Amino acid sequence: MIVRMRRIAESGPQITYQVSELARHHRAVVDAARAGRALLRDKDGTALVLAPAAEIERTYEIAELALELIRARQAVDRGVGNHSAGLFGDLAWMTVLPDDAQRQFLDEITETLLVAASGTSLRPVELALDDWRTTAEAWADLETREALPDEEPAPLADVEL
Repeated sequence: MIVRMRRIAESGPQITYQVSELARHHRAVVDAARAGRALLRDKDGTALVLAPAAEIERTYEIAELALELIRARQAVDRGVGNHSAGLFGDLAWMTVLPDDAQRQFLDEITETLLVAASGTSLRPVELALDDWRTTAEAWADLETREALPDEEPAPLADVEL
């Protein structure tokens, strides 16, 4: 929480607005929020942040996927044969992948998410997840799986099932 508040303070506005100033300076507060963040201090000292909804949504998406990756990494690290789909949360679809491919998936998506969290678009993360889901679908289909090599080095892109 300390790091998060420091990050808000560092990336946020130079001015902290008081809630009582909203009526007189609402345009400045809204402009600061549009530009990134507007920090408001309520009468009881509570800090409030106004920011574009898309930025808040993006932050939540990054946080949620990061938690799912941690959960899946813990499940994979438990060892072979101990991969209950329930341990993987929203990434349960990856349990059909071979163990090496699961590790490769986690490494690749983690790296892609770290880059996206630095401020770039989340689109590369979405594309990589789509490719890996397609790969998992191929591994889940017995006929397709028989046609796949034992050691698939990368996700299957542009494959129609």
